[in-house]
Amino acid sequence: MPDLWPAIRGADCAGEPVTADQPDSGTARADARTGVSGWLAAIATTLGVDRSILYAVLARVWQVLTGPISQLLLILYVRPAARDYYFAFTSMLGLQIFIELGLHVVIINLASHEWARLRLEDGRPAGDETARWRLNSLSRMMTRWYAWSAVVFLIALLVAGWWFFESAEQARQTADAASREVVKWVGPWSVLAGLISLQLTLLPRLSILEGCHQVASLYRTRFWQAIAGTVAVWICLAAGWELWALVVSACVRLVGDQYLVRLRYREFFRALQLDPGPTAAVIDWKHEILPLQWRIAVQGFVFWLAVQLPLLFVFRRHEGDAARLGMTWTILTAAQGAALAWVETRRPQFGSLIAERKFPQLDTLFFRVSGISMVLMTVAAVVLSAFVWLVNRVDLPIAERVAAGLLSPWAALFLSLGFVAQQVSQCVNLYVRAHNRDPFLLASTFSNLTVAGLQLWLGWTYGGLGVAAGYFLGVTLVQSPLLTLIWWRIRRDWH
Repeated sequence: MPDLWPAIRGADCAGEPVTADQPDSGTARADARTGVSGWLAAIATTLGVDRSILYAVLARVWQVLTGPISQLLLILYVRPAARDYYFAFTSMLGLQIFIELGLHVVIINLASHEWARLRLEDGRPAGDETARWRLNSLSRMMTRWYAWSAVVFLIALLVAGWWFFESAEQARQTADAASREVVKWVGPWSVLAGLISLQLTLLPRLSILEGCHQVASLYRTRFWQAIAGTVAVWICLAAGWELWALVVSACVRLVGDQYLVRLRYREFFRALQLDPGPTAAVIDWKHEILPLQWRIAVQGFVFWLAVQLPLLFVFRRHEGDAARLGMTWTILTAAQGAALAWVETRRPQFGSLIAERKFPQLDTLFFRVSGISMVLMTVAAVVLSAFVWLVNRVDLPIAERVAAGLLSPWAALFLSLGFVAQQVSQCVNLYVRAHNRDPFLLASTFSNLTVAGLQLWLGWTYGGLGVAAGYFLGVTLVQSPLLTLIWWRIRRDWH
């Protein structure tokens, strides 16, 4: 099941919110000592596995393990032309970055800095009065912003989708139009756009929860959403619903998010909706949000060009390659998410350590979890490349059909190595942005435009293979080295 929505994750296996006074890691170790054998607890401690990481990784591992089944069902029950639309839909949804403008990252960072002086009591924020009112201000401001953004996003998504898919359908017409498969995309696309817009309205509150160290509860919900969503998609695909499977997946996601905001943390957000009054401390958008937001927005735009535009380009020019590229990309994205969970779930801790100026502890934590993340992503890339090579060598009907749904061995290898290289830039990006600052604007813009240009240039002639090779060259030779160099210099200067 494709991961259509950015950034908000989490779960608490104990069923109670995690507070700043109850760090995930300590609870996880206590649970491990009483619930599992000693050697397993030792491994978990060594790998830095806490409850939030456990459920985040389980959700991604579920996607990795069930991904081949989903791809097989797509091959068996979805027509080739509809498969192209299936993955083109997910790329079009990436247009959210033009409306959302990277605000969820800023919200997480700001909330984590305020939460360093707060705690959770009876389901409500408590502690330093100034920090509490500033968090209140952030919640009210962002809730209004996202409500209006969702309306604009819905209109823009419907118009852009209708124009793009209609023009693409006309461009792909052959002389013998009667032989082409007719794909009914208008209905599922319209409903999907509405559901994603509703989900966008909940994004600021979920981001605040993550910044306030409630990652365990968030990831637990994400885990169950992954299971329910995958099973629902399987049923829809087997029933021949094709593109409507994405709509059902969006429904599952929306229900889980509503549960967190409207039920689980109802009292938390009710407290944050109180009118702060004219004398209370508030967040200053111009000086505290805008400087980081516009940099993230620009980088998000060029990142979309590097990641999503090539698939849409292939969709229009090379029929069938969009599905193969999309399937392979989906598997690698799930693996990357599982590996990156070690770092992402620590983002609120990064922010709190920075607010307290505990830089040695920050670096120790970062180097440990990012090292684990890199090893896991490398292993995943090797396994996928070996699997693709194997199914292209085995002379069995099922292997042939699976191979036909994925990129060629060389293309899969290039794409896998590109994801490994990108893991470096993902890790350093999380570290730096936890400072609520972003020095990557020029470097990220240049490198992403380079990646996009190489993919489009090589993809023009070689289709999916060209896109994979362009991604590998751009990320490995330009993006990751450049961002890592900047991270090393600013880490020295800021600390």
